Amino acid sequence: MRSTYLLITAVSLVPALAFAQEPASPASPASPPERTGLELALGLQGGKIFCEGQMGQCDGFTEAGGGNITASWFFGPKLGIALDLWAMSHHGEQGFVFTHYVNTVAVRWRPVPILTLTGGIGAAHASLSHENSNFAVNSDDAFAIMGAASIDLIRGRRWALALEARFGNGFYGNDKNNDGMADVVGRNVGAGAHFAVFGF
Repeated sequence: MRSTYLLITAVSLVPALAFAQEPASPASPASPPERTGLELALGLQGGKIFCEGQMGQCDGFTEAGGGNITASWFFGPKLGIALDLWAMSHHGEQGFVFTHYVNTVAVRWRPVPILTLTGGIGAAHASLSHENSNFAVNSDDAFAIMGAASIDLIRGRRWALALEARFGNGFYGNDKNNDGMADVVGRNVGAGAHFAVFGF
């Protein structure tokens, strides 16, 4: 009887011993490293340039294309600061070219790893020139704000390709109506893609 009990106990321990001696399964693939430190991005957009004037200087919009260059420094995976240089341009009739620049210092925030929100303040510059001339026909500078949101489509260990939507306002004029509003507001609105590299 005792030998039977010992035999049953030994047989019941065989699966446990075999499981304990099985080789460990291969480690799961390593996740991409956190995006911290220096990050450089180049973007291209299609969209419109809007113009709104209190005195009827301009009202309307026109199709435009543009691009931006952004240099960011992320203190951690969620928060960073950036220098963003952005321009959109419209080539009109008779060779005239209208370009609106919105250059800002911005805060960038990633609530989740694939989503980046950006908001900044800086300077806007509006320029009207001619294709056959190196000189601006007319130009002006103003205070500017900018906002953007991007979502990563493809992510590598040191790069990412994202879709991005952005807007930028330039507030021109000296508030002749004294109503706290700029005489003319120039606005860039664009959507496109940007390619970022990081992990230097």
